[in-house]
Amino acid sequence: MGVLRGSVSGVLAVVLACGAVGAGTLPVSAVPATTAAACRSLPAPAVELLHAGDARTAFGVDGSGVRVGIISGSFGNAGAEAVAADVAAGLLPGPGNPCGFGTPVSILNDPPVGQDDEGRAMAQLVHGIAPGAEILFASDSAGYPAAVDLLVANGASVIVDDVQGGEDRRYRTGPGEAAIRRAVDAGVFVVTAAGNFAVPGAPGFPSAGSPIGSWATDRYRPTDCPGNVSELFDAGSVDCLDFDPGDAVDSAMGVTLPAGSIMVGSLDWGEPDGGVSTEFEYVLSVEDRTIPFPAADPQLATGTAPLQNLSDTEQSEVQVSVVRHLTATAATPPLALTWTPFPGRPELIAQEYFRSTATDIVGAALFGHQATPEVFSVAAVDAANSTLETYSSLGPSTILFGVPTPVVVPGPTAAGVDDLPVSTTVLTGSGNFRGTSAAAPTVAAAAALVRQLRPDLTPGQVRAALTDHARLDTITIPWDPSIPTERSVGAGLIDVGASLQAVSLPTPPGPTTVSEAAIDALPPTGLSGTALLATVGLAGSLAGAGAWLLLGRRPRRRA
Repeated sequence: MGVLRGSVSGVLAVVLACGAVGAGTLPVSAVPATTAAACRSLPAPAVELLHAGDARTAFGVDGSGVRVGIISGSFGNAGAEAVAADVAAGLLPGPGNPCGFGTPVSILNDPPVGQDDEGRAMAQLVHGIAPGAEILFASDSAGYPAAVDLLVANGASVIVDDVQGGEDRRYRTGPGEAAIRRAVDAGVFVVTAAGNFAVPGAPGFPSAGSPIGSWATDRYRPTDCPGNVSELFDAGSVDCLDFDPGDAVDSAMGVTLPAGSIMVGSLDWGEPDGGVSTEFEYVLSVEDRTIPFPAADPQLATGTAPLQNLSDTEQSEVQVSVVRHLTATAATPPLALTWTPFPGRPELIAQEYFRSTATDIVGAALFGHQATPEVFSVAAVDAANSTLETYSSLGPSTILFGVPTPVVVPGPTAAGVDDLPVSTTVLTGSGNFRGTSAAAPTVAAAAALVRQLRPDLTPGQVRAALTDHARLDTITIPWDPSIPTERSVGAGLIDVGASLQAVSLPTPPGPTTVSEAAIDALPPTGLSGTALLATVGLAGSLAGAGAWLLLGRRPRRRA
């Protein structure tokens, strides 16, 4: 299963989609090169799931002339023979591609060891939907911003990534967000995997079926600390966060770890780095132990604490407290707690406070460059049953620093599909690529088709083409209906055919001017000159729109 790369916190997320495309409703133009099963060794189900197949034929697009840049861990660590085999199988472009797409992937940098070629799997998914697109690859080994800048310098007009690093934090922008803005200002459409960090509550607990794994409040609420926590500090020098959003008071929140769990707990708060005025500590109480974890850097508004269950058979209950030191500058900023498992380790199974309220948000795991307002952040829907996977990251994300005014990004922009066949065995060994890492390149490929058809569109217009025609009525969302869909799946599952149809609509013609001499030269009609002018103008308008009257554009529906 694909992971959001670059972070120790690899909570896995799956995400896919499906739908049905109508037949015989699209006008037919030039037909691009084919990606039929006869010339590739694996099917490309995303083509039909996203309604791209008939649309490619109808509008004569396959991504040709568009450069799609991919940022991930590696591309060719498996060796040149593996890459050549993908080309020969029709899964990647290059000399010898049986489908006729001969331009090879351009590798701008690639780490020599230690990665699983997730970038190559992403490239296969781009090629399946937009086979004519030229593909560039840049590893994030020198940092995400450097990779973005490198791809822009090499002519990418669409960029997609599945990475996250230590600079991706809550409440603030960083170098990654700045790189995205530079790219967008240069006319590049930037796509990112939303992340695989959502956690569903396990059966048998009150939080069962709810998104857990994080908790945030818009303002620190002070109360007295539990006795075992107070004993760690001088009398009167600290207070604790009240987790209860109502009239009751609760200075600790219980979380339940499964056997063998190793997690990183993160505490972030809404103060600027370098201007931190409030000192917080993360305190864990496990059985008869109470352990404080002060922030490592007093000028960074963040701290971490490891959570580990050493038992191989029994679950473990942990009480989490947030301590505030009562200094002269202590404030009541917003803050967030996040619990993320190490890759391959079981995730949190229960959380005491699991319902969002007017002041507290539970289960939000979208942050960092994935929450940049200018980026297209991709969730994923299960191709087998059209259900949003429960580990696809939810919003919202509040950005306070690095933006002119505070911004709340409600959630992912829209959804793509995953669980798609690739030649590599990305983490799962199954040959199917899962996670928002797989969903994101399906959206990037869709953007390449839009950009080929309408190279004049700005990144914002490409975004609108994809979101305005995405659909919610094809998706089952497993969360409680009280959780807004914009938190989990954004606009819905993209529909490539509807997006291409929309951007190809002709500009409505203006009034037609006809000279009096031309009117006098026409045979008698029984119409006055004014009526004739109106008739000519109407005919011109209908002629300009005639193809679209035949097209019968399907109305967009929302559930």
